Amino acid sequence: MKFHNGSAGIGLMVFGLLLSVNTHMQIPAGEAVVQAFGGDARTSSGLHVIALIGLLFIMAGFVMAWLYYRKIAWIRFKLFLFMMGFAALFPLVTEQSMFLLKWNASGAEAIEYIARESSCSYDGDEEEGNMDCTVKVNNYGTNTELVSLSPGMIDEFEYKAETLKAPPHSQQTYEITFKAQGHDDVSMSGSFDEPEFQIEVLN
Repeated sequence: MKFHNGSAGIGLMVFGLLLSVNTHMQIPAGEAVVQAFGGDARTSSGLHVIALIGLLFIMAGFVMAWLYYRKIAWIRFKLFLFMMGFAALFPLVTEQSMFLLKWNASGAEAIEYIARESSCSYDGDEEEGNMDCTVKVNNYGTNTELVSLSPGMIDEFEYKAETLKAPPHSQQTYEITFKAQGHDDVSMSGSFDEPEFQIEVLN
């Protein structure tokens, strides 16, 4: 029975982590599964129900595992280290798994923008606006895809769309400069992470 409690505790922790830890798209894996089946993983007030359930599983599993393995030195620290390692590696695993799941995909189905590894810096005045972005785009499929990215309006500057070519079965970071017309009486500059784009696959 004790062995069952210890292994069950580890199992509950892993299940809870699978529900609540973010994927490479920065949403909890449990929410991604629910949304894939057309469900709503949040309440009307924005509460992340699936992530909360996952947290409860993690806490219950942690207590069960700690009580069983409490004679092992530094067991709580080791359990915390396990959870931190799982959370750090899980986004990498989910990203790489997409190459297997979408190996033969094409068009929009094959393209994925990775916001967590993208960033932009911008400046603009009455003459023009420039935004230099580092953008990561994955192409999981078999064809070279032409991808249009449009940042839209940022601080009163309307930036024009730019395109890139994503080779087959690739995960690449692109350096792109977006241009906008100047804006009278406006001068601004700044930088931000995880920029949002309207993305369209053109071929």
